[in-house]
Amino acid sequence: SSGINAEWPLRPGEKDIEKLKKSIADVEDNNLEDDLAELHKQATAMLERLQKIEKIKKNIQELKRPLIAELKSMSSPPVDVHRSMTAAFILMGENREDLRDWNNIVILLGKTGRESVKRKVQGLKVEDVTEEMAAKAEKQILGLTSDEVYEANQAASLFYDWADMICFDKKQESK
Repeated sequence: SSGINAEWPLRPGEKDIEKLKKSIADVEDNNLEDDLAELHKQATAMLERLQKIEKIKKNIQELKRPLIAELKSMSSPPVDVHRSMTAAFILMGENREDLRDWNNIVILLGKTGRESVKRKVQGLKVEDVTEEMAAKAEKQILGLTSDEVYEANQAASLFYDWADMICFDKKQESK
């Protein structure tokens, strides 16, 4: 054995960025990229995605109150904003029907403690999301881009990015 202990397939909840970095480095140090080319490629791509998700989660954690307040103060938000927030809350387990009414999203944004949106985003793992939830969320953000949502509202664009990544990862997981 070459001393490389890569467990495959890696499942999103079990992934540990540091372990993944070490496994990739082990493969590179032992000049095994050719033998393990496909695995190396997948692991490197997964690492990049994990790091992006962590960055988005961190940006959501660091969202300033005025940005959330701006989002909550919209009485009738642009469609892109409503759809992005709906997608995010579907992934957090909220009922799609309740999210049709923007006021319910405003209420969810105002929750604190264990029910706070930041805490829910931080704690969510891809395996907590059902394929049905991911499909409903993806339907909400289909055709939107991060830039379009950002133009409408900066905070909503972070939730769009997060939802988009979670939906993508759920698809990869079920392949």
